[in-house]
Amino acid sequence: MPINIIPFIYTAVLGTILVSIVPKPEIRRFAFYGIIFGGMLDFVFVSIANLMGEFKYINYEPFGLIGIHIVAPTAWTIFFIMYFYFLPDKKLYIYLYTIAGIGYSVFFCQTITKLGVLTLAHGIIDSIVPFVIWFPIATWGFLKLTNAQHFDDWKR
Repeated sequence: MPINIIPFIYTAVLGTILVSIVPKPEIRRFAFYGIIFGGMLDFVFVSIANLMGEFKYINYEPFGLIGIHIVAPTAWTIFFIMYFYFLPDKKLYIYLYTIAGIGYSVFFCQTITKLGVLTLAHGIIDSIVPFVIWFPIATWGFLKLTNAQHFDDWKR
């Protein structure tokens, strides 16, 4: 299988999982937040990492734009729609869930690095640091923008 097809397969699998487990009205409800905190933040983090020479997609041939594989922001949008849909209510669980999201993302990043889809200047460190920044920002931003009920639990 050509390496440049792997992101398309991953995105198709994520999309299939999304439409299978998240009700359509909820997809619409969370799409805006998925675009902001998934696709747009992916673009920002990858652009910064590219400028710093820390991260680079390889083997994306005609499927890239400005150093980013064209389906990566779509995949992150889909991922964050599901992430926000399943976000728990209690403070402790939100922390654990955020850590689990970071862990999954580091695992995924390392996997596609090993498959030859991207290269990292400093190995696992370049996998961990962006996600440790990204997920707390996304979770906090989502909760803040939605004025979620979660904040009432945090005051207790």
